[in-house]
Amino acid sequence: MAANMTTFAETAALWAVMNGDDTEARRIVADMPPGERAEFAAQLDRLRSMLTDRFGNDIGEGGERP
Repeated sequence: MAANMTTFAETAALWAVMNGDDTEARRIVADMPPGERAEFAAQLDRLRSMLTDRFGNDIGEGGERP
C-alpha cells in the first residue's frame, strides 16, 4: 500500500457503495488526491478480476468459478 493511501477513505467509499449511497461514494472519491484515486482504481481493477471468470464474465451470473 502506498504511503499516502488512507484506508479509511477507501473503506468509506466501498461502504457507501454497498449501502447504495452513490452520492456519498462519489464525494469521498472526489476528495481523494489524484494519486490516491489512481491507486484505489488499480486496487478495484484487481478486485474486479477476482469477481470474474477467466473470460471476464461475472461470477454468479452463469460465470465459471476459477
